[in-house]
Amino acid sequence: MTIRQLESSSSMKLLIAMAGLLAFAAESSAAQCRYEVVVQTGDRTNAGTDARVSLQVSSANNGSQLFVPNLESWGEMYADHDYFEKGNLDRFGGNGPCMPYQPLDMVITSDGSGNKPSWYVDYVQVTQLGVGGAPSVMHKWSVNQWLATDMAPHLLNATRNGCGVTA
Repeated sequence: MTIRQLESSSSMKLLIAMAGLLAFAAESSAAQCRYEVVVQTGDRTNAGTDARVSLQVSSANNGSQLFVPNLESWGEMYADHDYFEKGNLDRFGGNGPCMPYQPLDMVITSDGSGNKPSWYVDYVQVTQLGVGGAPSVMHKWSVNQWLATDMAPHLLNATRNGCGVTA
């Protein structure tokens, strides 16, 4: 073999190795997990809402996150179920990027729209059902807050950073 053939062969092997590594990294970061979300609406007068609700959870350890812009689109209750009504325990499920660690930070947001924009949230629970090397993890956050502009604390979102009941 000539020096030029050796250089070409070495370059090709290096190129193939790098491509394989990049493919592996892309596959690892794109791994999808199944998520189950439970939201408990409070039992207070006018606690339910017709507003659009979004949810964001993230792992504090590496910043990976799940964002669901319309939680009702993940609904798993019976057909024609009215989500986020007074006293409801609503269940949702969908796929999203796997988190290598337990989700600790959560933001639940109401867009304040609809016939009943005010909403009282008791708690939110998120479970990641692990696949491949991703762990199965769960976290439950106590919210106990109005998401409303007409009720204290006059916010349309609730942020919880690692607080709540860990399972």
